[in-house]
Amino acid sequence: MHYGKVAVITRTKNRNILLKRAIESVINQEFQDWIMVIVNDGGEQSAVDQLVQQYESKANNRIVTIHHSTSKGMEAASNAGISYVDSKYIVIHDDDDSWHPLFLKKCVDFLDNNLYPNTYGVITHSTRILENIDQKTVTIHHKEPYNVWLRSITIYRMAADNVFPPISFVYHRSVINEIGLYREDLPVLGDWEFNLRFIEKHNIHVIHEELAYYHHRLEITNGDYSNSVIGGDSKHKYYDTIVRNDFLRKDLNAGKQGLGFLINTSKSFEIVHSQISPIESFISNIKSNRFLRILFRRN
Repeated sequence: MHYGKVAVITRTKNRNILLKRAIESVINQEFQDWIMVIVNDGGEQSAVDQLVQQYESKANNRIVTIHHSTSKGMEAASNAGISYVDSKYIVIHDDDDSWHPLFLKKCVDFLDNNLYPNTYGVITHSTRILENIDQKTVTIHHKEPYNVWLRSITIYRMAADNVFPPISFVYHRSVINEIGLYREDLPVLGDWEFNLRFIEKHNIHVIHEELAYYHHRLEITNGDYSNSVIGGDSKHKYYDTIVRNDFLRKDLNAGKQGLGFLINTSKSFEIVHSQISPIESFISNIKSNRFLRILFRRN
């Protein structure tokens, strides 16, 4: 079985323009003890093989490929890649995302030397990159901090919604023996559901540096080059309910208040917060605007 200290799992389907960038993202890491598994989930096989062959020398034969003749879904692709190789750590590097060259080094250094109790995963802050694809050219339009407000990860905050993308998360393979693999029946939000089970058992540390690059193509809402979070917005909303109901049913069947109760309650608080935020902004603008202070002056 192939081995690398870090197993980098890359899911792809007919997106070789982006897959090329993903391969280079991994090859250009300062930390080099990795094995990359490209899971071609129902896409054209020859194109992927030809692309990987171009990098055989640079990668020192550390890229292996799995071909699914038909698409089995994102989480089935993740599980196939994880099970195909051995490693100490795991990270999901989707074909459309990328890393700063120091990403793996910083994450592995933390995990190797971690002194925090019960901490088996680490994330870095992310940069959101807005881009578009015109024929065979990727054009970046804008970059912005994605989750730099995140100082630590609590079960409560994760219960409201996912607070980091897969590209930023490195974790101990041993945790899978405890909580299981990704749910293959979830076409979307499988990473969030996995993260919930993960943080229910173990802590996740935050490195306060933007070393993970989370790419979005807002103008492409369908087809192979769309993002699941952009092109599948209605699907996300549907399966968000499925995940919350599944966890709550486990609580009800067990006759206790657990994670299911928490993820449904925290979602309600997040909705209330989103409704209050515009009001807070309006009040803040009034306080900072001299004319409005006079207009709304209290006698």
